[in-house]
Order: sequence, then structure tokens, then C-alpha cells
Amino acid sequence: MSTPTVKKTPTSRETSKKRGDVIVWIFGILDRGVYIFIGLAFILAAILALFLSFSNLIQSVGRNVAFYDITPQNVLDFVSDLLLVLIIMEVLGTIRSYLQEGDTTVKPFLFIGIISATRGILSIGALLSIPGETLKADEFTRKMIELGIDAVIIVALGITIRVLGKLASDKEDDAELVSQTITEIPAVGGQLTVATTVVNPPHHHEPVPGDVAS
Repeated sequence: MSTPTVKKTPTSRETSKKRGDVIVWIFGILDRGVYIFIGLAFILAAILALFLSFSNLIQSVGRNVAFYDITPQNVLDFVSDLLLVLIIMEVLGTIRSYLQEGDTTVKPFLFIGIISATRGILSIGALLSIPGETLKADEFTRKMIELGIDAVIIVALGITIRVLGKLASDKEDDAELVSQTITEIPAVGGQLTVATTVVNPPHHHEPVPGDVAS
């Protein structure tokens, strides 16, 4: 006679856990969708910024060529626009890293800080390189302070990136050492087994006098 099967009724805790897992899954899908949409928007912004940088360069150079008045300001503005494109691409790299690995890192934002400080230095240098441009004493002092702050930011963020790279390298070395240790453990066990076999030779059965007589 077969025993009737009894269906297990899920508890309220299990039901709420399943419901929570579904909600988390839905939020994960929506989160990735928003990141993808923002990434596409950043790609469009980078393309537009690159197009506008070349357009502004061509217009300024073409306008100044007619008057034989090409200044370093045109080149510095073009470089500043390219650095803006690099900032956009660094943010896009952060989004790509999140979509691939599910985690973000602080390093791209450090690069963005360095690029932004470099843009500030270029803008001040462009302002000071304009022929016939005179600055008041307080304005010149303010520009010099901004220049010094940008330089300090670049050095500090560069040191931070160096330290983070060193820490990441040390973690990789430790993980590799642990992996090699785990790989060598079976070989050591095999050597111990062989040594035990040699130390304990097999026991030979000695003949009994009764057996010989027979």
C-alpha cells in the first residue's frame, strides 16, 4: 500500500524571501537598464563634444588665417575641449566596468580630477598668453592661487593612484602565493604517503612448523 505524499506548505518566511528575491531581481534589471541608457547618452555627448571641438578649431583658425593672427589660444581651447571628451570617456568607462563586473572603482574619478585640474591650468595659461591682455593685481593673485591649487590636486591625485596601484599589486601577489600553496599541498601529501609506505614494509607470513610437517 503506497504512502500518501504530503505537500509541504511554505512558511510565511519562505514566501517573503521568495517575494524579496523577485523584487531584488526586478530592481537589478531596472538598474542595469538605467546604466545602459546613461552610457548611450554619454557616448552621444562624447561624439558631439568631439565634433564641436574640431568645428570650433576649424572656425577659429580659418577666421584668424585671413588676418594672419593665429594665437596659442586656438590650440589651447582645442586641447581643453579634447580633455572634456576624455572626462566623458572616463565616466563612460566607470559605467562599462559596472555593467561588466557589477562593481565600480574610484580610480576613474581620480583621473577625472587630474584632467579637470589640467583643464584649469590650460585655461589660466591661455589667459596669460593672450597678447596685450593685462590683469589687475588682485585678479593675477587669484589666478596664481588657482594655478597652485590645480597643481597640488594633480600631485595629490597622482600619488593616490600610485598608492592604489601598489595595494592592488600586493593583493594580486598574495592571491597568487595562496594559489601556489594550495596547488603544492597534494604533492606534499603524496611524498608523505610514499615515505610511510617505505617505512612500513609489508608483513611476510612466516611458515608454521605444523605446515612444514604436512
